[in-house]
Amino acid sequence: MQSSLTMYSNSENLKLLSVNEMINQIKKAQWRKEPYKFQNWANWLHRMSPYVGKIKPGMAHWLIKIASKEGETILDPFSGIGTIPLEADLQGRIGIGVDLNPYAYSISRAKFERASMEEHIKWLDSINMDISKVSLDKCSPFMKKFYHPDTLKEIILLRDLMIKEKKHFLLGCLLGIIHGHRPGHLSAVTSLVIPFNPKTKPEYKKVIPRLKAKIKRMYSDGFSTKTKSKAFHADARNLPLADGSVDLVISSPPYFDTLDYVNDNRLRLEFLGYDYNKKEKLKVDLIQNKEDYLEEMRKVGIELKRVIKNKGLCIFILGDLHRGKTRINTANEVMKIYEMLGFKTHGTVEDAMPTNKCIPSNYKRSKMDRIILMTNG
Repeated sequence: MQSSLTMYSNSENLKLLSVNEMINQIKKAQWRKEPYKFQNWANWLHRMSPYVGKIKPGMAHWLIKIASKEGETILDPFSGIGTIPLEADLQGRIGIGVDLNPYAYSISRAKFERASMEEHIKWLDSINMDISKVSLDKCSPFMKKFYHPDTLKEIILLRDLMIKEKKHFLLGCLLGIIHGHRPGHLSAVTSLVIPFNPKTKPEYKKVIPRLKAKIKRMYSDGFSTKTKSKAFHADARNLPLADGSVDLVISSPPYFDTLDYVNDNRLRLEFLGYDYNKKEKLKVDLIQNKEDYLEEMRKVGIELKRVIKNKGLCIFILGDLHRGKTRINTANEVMKIYEMLGFKTHGTVEDAMPTNKCIPSNYKRSKMDRIILMTNG
């Protein structure tokens, strides 16, 4: 794995480009070329924890490099686990991440808690792991089937202490190993991203050694302990930002009626205190429902119009929606709404997605992301 210094040594600013020049650069899709196309490219912090539908770090890297300069403030109003704000931060920009999903926010916030690795390890070494008084009464049957009871008690003990003492980085690392299929994960064998029913019987797994190993991986490439970047647990329709405080927006908004950001993260949300009722309410609050998606994206546009500087850039990566044999160009629908709000569209770049080789031929269909470049006036 490359060191952070080597990884970003060639990411100096391109000369300040016009929007048309940006479009031409984006068409080159450098993120599909070596070394950016590889899954393990990018700083280890990007792999703190998984998330459905997240933008790849290589793509975030190139969009930031092409469209911004050092010192600028880049907002992602749908930041998920913070890929864009983190990549902005690593390139000398100020990354601002906003997300309403508490799991996504927890991971984004963790990436900007910049203590030393030694400080995190020292805190873990100070913990008395006496689980004799830890109760599992509040844990659902769904949660219990993934863990040996003693493993689950250790997780609960650490989780509660981390929340109480605001150890955000450690909580993010813990959420990252809560479930998966590798020896370093704490659950019985299941998917790393979506917690399907376990494939094996839960065995006891000691938590702290696995958590320490996770922390050390996060520091493998190094990063500055100083940052101006931030994460907010907030709604893109009501941004906690001042008027004209953002130089540009780069974001991959929620996919139109395609991904379920609550159910797909249901186990990690449960560890954060989201029971069935809270998760159902969260589904309503998030922008992911086909009935009101475009109207809610309009409300987001009103807020972005307020916080982006005059003539500031807004870049959206939006996936097409498939309904049976019908393909809906989501980017075109959002673009029309934003033009009515006063945004000016400069161009759209198509970015075809590779077909999943695991899907039978009869069910294969081409997938398309479209990158829209707009300016605020």
